[in-house]
Amino acid sequence: MSEVPQTIHCPSCEHEVPALSYCVRCGEYLEDDIARHPGGHRGFGAAPNESRFTPSIVSTIFPQLPRAEMDTFRSALGLGVAVLVVLTLVKLFPLAIVTAAVLVPLLVILYLWDVDLYEDEPLHVLALTIAWGALAGVGIGLLTKHVSDVSSGLAFRTTNHELFWRGILIPLLSVVLMLAGPLVLLPYRKFNDVLDGATFGGACAVTFVGAELLTHSADFLGLGFRPVGAVVPWVLRVLALGVAVPVLAAGAIGAAAGAIWLHYRAPVRDRNALGPLGHPLFAIPLAAGVVVGAALIQLYLHTWWQLGLLVLIALLTLVWLRLVLHVGLLQEASEIEIGPPITCPNCGRATPRHTFCGSCGVSLQALPKSTRPDRSQAPPQAQKPSTGAA
Repeated sequence: MSEVPQTIHCPSCEHEVPALSYCVRCGEYLEDDIARHPGGHRGFGAAPNESRFTPSIVSTIFPQLPRAEMDTFRSALGLGVAVLVVLTLVKLFPLAIVTAAVLVPLLVILYLWDVDLYEDEPLHVLALTIAWGALAGVGIGLLTKHVSDVSSGLAFRTTNHELFWRGILIPLLSVVLMLAGPLVLLPYRKFNDVLDGATFGGACAVTFVGAELLTHSADFLGLGFRPVGAVVPWVLRVLALGVAVPVLAAGAIGAAAGAIWLHYRAPVRDRNALGPLGHPLFAIPLAAGVVVGAALIQLYLHTWWQLGLLVLIALLTLVWLRLVLHVGLLQEASEIEIGPPITCPNCGRATPRHTFCGSCGVSLQALPKSTRPDRSQAPPQAQKPSTGAA
C-alpha cells in the first residue's frame, strides 16, 4: 500500500494541500523562511522569488520564460541599453534610433521563438501580434509624418495642431490599433488564458512602437551617421524611446488585453478579483490615458523630466500588468482536484499535478504551452471547469 502523503492547511487558500515548499493550489510559500520570502507570503505567480508589486521588466513582459532563462534575457536587455548609450555617446545618433526601435521588439520575438509558446498556431499568433503591430505602427508613423512638421520625432515644437494630432488623436488611434490585432484571437478557445491576452497585447504594443518610431524618423535617418546635436539630451531621449516608451506600451496594452481576457474568458468567480483594474470598461480607458499621457510628456517635457516621468509611468503599468497576470495564474485552482505526481518543467523535480509547482513555486500555467502538464490526462474530477465564455 502506498504511503499517504502528508498534508498541511494552507493559510492563504484554506485548502488541505501536500506539505511541500509551496501550495500547489495558490502558490503560497508554506515554509518558514523569512530570508527567502519576507512576511512568509508568496510573490508573483510567474516568478515566486519576486513580489507582485516589484516592476521587473523581464518577468512581467516575458512571464513564460523558465527561471534560468530570465537571467539571460535580463543580460540581453542590459547589453542592449549599454549599446544604446555607447552609440549616442559617440554621436552615432541614427544608429542609436534604429537600435532603440528594435531592442525590445527583438527581445519579444526571441522570447516567442525561444519558448515556442504557440507551436500549434504560430501563423495566427505571429500575424495578429508581431506582423499586425509592425504594419499598424508603420501606418501611424506615416500619418504622423503627414500631419506633423517634426520629421525626426526628436525636436520639440508644440503647437495646437501638434497637441491635437500627436498628443491626443494619434495616441488614441494607436491604442485602438494595438488592441485590434490581439482581439481577433479572443474567440479562439485554445487562447483562453489571461496570460494569452496579456502576451498578445504586449507583443503587439512593442512592435507597434518600434515600427512607428522607425517610420516617423525615416527622414532623420537619412541625414548621415553624425547629425549635429548635444550628447546628453540625446542619451536621455534615446533611453526614453528605446526602453521607457515600449515598456510603458507593453504594460498598458498588455494589462488592458489581459483584463479583456479576464472578463470574457476567465471563470465567472475570478472576473471581479481586481475590481476596476480588471474590467475592460475601466482598463481600456486607463490604458488610453497612459498612452496619451506619455505622448503629452514627450511633447511638453525635455531631458531628465521626460525620462523620469516616462520611467515612473512604465513602472506603474508593469505593476498593473503583474496584478492582472497573477490573478490569471490563480484561475481554476480552487475547483481542480490535486492529481498524481509529474515532473515540473521549470525545476525538474516531482510535484503533484495542479496549478503551482510544490517545489519551486512557479505557476505551471506560466510555462510554455508545449511543456505544461496535460490536464486531459488527469482524473475526470480534475478536468478544467467551464469558463463561462460564450
